[in-house]
Amino acid sequence: MTESRQPTEGSSAQGSVVSLVVPLVVLAAATLGAIFGGPEMPDRTSAVLFAASTCGVGSVAAWAVSQPRRTSPAGRVAAPLAATSLRLAPALVALGWLQTSGSTLAASGAGGYLVSFYLATLAADVIRTIMVSRDGARRRGGIETN
Repeated sequence: MTESRQPTEGSSAQGSVVSLVVPLVVLAAATLGAIFGGPEMPDRTSAVLFAASTCGVGSVAAWAVSQPRRTSPAGRVAAPLAATSLRLAPALVALGWLQTSGSTLAASGAGGYLVSFYLATLAADVIRTIMVSRDGARRRGGIETN
């Protein structure tokens, strides 16, 4: 049995770009806020950029694995699981590295920035997903308002 690759909700080129841009814009805003608004610490900029690049890699990897959307039941389950794993893995590896041998970055607060940036990009992606899926369901007539 072959898996069909018919377009589904959110798989258009515009939806694809939005699903990549939204978490990255949130990450950029959080990075700028941390660089210019955070407490003065030695190597703070390096810690912020390390955390931002780690979360950016995870966001791009998660986006890449979820394109194009699969229409088979297995594909619809596997793509979000793989995206979640690829979003989380770089952050966990980086936190482990900071705990064992990243003394300068760890002392500069990179772990806290990493957790903050990860949660910010995750929240942006979840909110974007909910908004896109609700709009698509409304167009298909699948959601009734209370």
